[in-house]
Amino acid sequence: MGVKEFEVRLKKIKARELMSRFAITIKENETVTNLAHLMMRFKISGVPVVDKSGEIRGIVTATDLFNLMKNIVKDMDGRTDVENYPAIRIDALMTKDVVTITEETSLYEIMRIMCDKDIHTLPVMVLSKKEIVGVIGRRDIINAFYVGQNQLESRP
Repeated sequence: MGVKEFEVRLKKIKARELMSRFAITIKENETVTNLAHLMMRFKISGVPVVDKSGEIRGIVTATDLFNLMKNIVKDMDGRTDVENYPAIRIDALMTKDVVTITEETSLYEIMRIMCDKDIHTLPVMVLSKKEIVGVIGRRDIINAFYVGQNQLESRP
């Protein structure tokens, strides 16, 4: 298969076909401990952060939790008092500049966004309503790119 043909195929696959339709979110005033429990329970690596009205305010990922853990270890190594990390609120940890996509965003564009910006989780939005309708993570993209492409190529 040529490069152009492969690119066309990737552009035909849309976010609505790949996304998890049940978008798990967390409120900005929740704690990192609650976030960690949520991520482990649902086996997800990123969670959109919403305010009381459900509008997106940020995003937190496993990378954010791991970076917090690295800072805590650094503080302990330096014999600095460790803050009460279980009570740290999500809004202190979240990325506020959230990159979002729509249901019509192609797999090709999603791959570009994730690769160029090193993003793991993309909320899928209905922009006219500012409503989260789904989430796409790296696992979804890896599956669509490798597994999905192999299935397409094996079709008669």
